[in-house]
Amino acid sequence: MTTSTKEKAEELLQQILSESTPEDEEVLMHLLDGLRDKQTGFHHRYINAALHMTGEFYPDHSIIRIPITPVIHNTIKLPHGGILATIADAAMGELAARSIEPGKNVVTTNLHINYLATTTNKELIAKGSFVNKGRRMLVMECVIEDETGKKLATATATFFVIEPRK
Repeated sequence: MTTSTKEKAEELLQQILSESTPEDEEVLMHLLDGLRDKQTGFHHRYINAALHMTGEFYPDHSIIRIPITPVIHNTIKLPHGGILATIADAAMGELAARSIEPGKNVVTTNLHINYLATTTNKELIAKGSFVNKGRRMLVMECVIEDETGKKLATATATFFVIEPRK
């Protein structure tokens, strides 16, 4: 008899739990909670669910938040630079997407990030805003801080307006 994906997942989960550290269990719970949020419709994208990303969107700016947990740590137990780039892209890209004509999409054509500091605090906060809002291209900027207001990075990006794929 062929083993189903669900059976393989259950077996793997049991193996992981039998060998887990407290940090492994924290990470597993974080990821499972995120997956549950995706299943219930709280998140629409797996990446947002996995990162526990939340957002606030206004006409001229956005605020994206993610908790700092071992899920996003690099090898020296600090938030990974790629995660900072990801939330900067999310803050700017979602704001850009909400500002264009209904039925269109945006894609990132350029992203530049300057890393300024690290943090061991509890939350990453990305604040996106417009630099220039054209009909076909939007230039955005973002500041990433922790919950104390410590500036961790700045980013700029260009987004191109496209027709959705059929």
